[in-house]
Amino acid sequence: MTLDEARAALKEARPSFYQYPFPVKVYIHWTAGHYGQAYDDYHFCIDHDGSIENTRALTEVPTATYHRNTGSIAIALEGCAGAAAYANKTCRLGDEPITDAQIEACAQLMAVIADVFGITIDIEHFLTHEEAADNMDGYNYHEPYGFYHGCERWDLIVLHEDDDWGSGGEILRGKAIYYRNQEE
Repeated sequence: MTLDEARAALKEARPSFYQYPFPVKVYIHWTAGHYGQAYDDYHFCIDHDGSIENTRALTEVPTATYHRNTGSIAIALEGCAGAAAYANKTCRLGDEPITDAQIEACAQLMAVIADVFGITIDIEHFLTHEEAADNMDGYNYHEPYGFYHGCERWDLIVLHEDDDWGSGGEILRGKAIYYRNQEE
């Protein structure tokens, strides 16, 4: 799917999101699977080469983020099978880690979503699964269950093993802001 195709699909589905009394939220995950292995828990899956696949109808509620699915868009980067995080804030992202092509495609898709829905690219609207699990947007939809509270979910706390710990969401949002500014 191209970004133009994604934009058209998002515009077509937009009315279904306006039935909710809050703005769209976008949650970004990894699949913890293999490259080329897409799941329909998410609206979009992005493979290692940056190709985007629409894996769930945008009018359907995803099943990706605990107590946060209604009115949300779910994106997943394929890969990170066997990833592990450690208490000393280091990790191993498995034999199929997130690629630069996935990061760029995700940021471009985030920019398109922000444009279509008129939302700001910030932590209130765009969160990694780890940020959502730890309620880093300030909403307490559930008890925290991310890295800082038991480590059940830590998707994209970093994008590369040598990144600063906790920088994954900020890097994605920064890149998305760059791409959105290129569109204007």
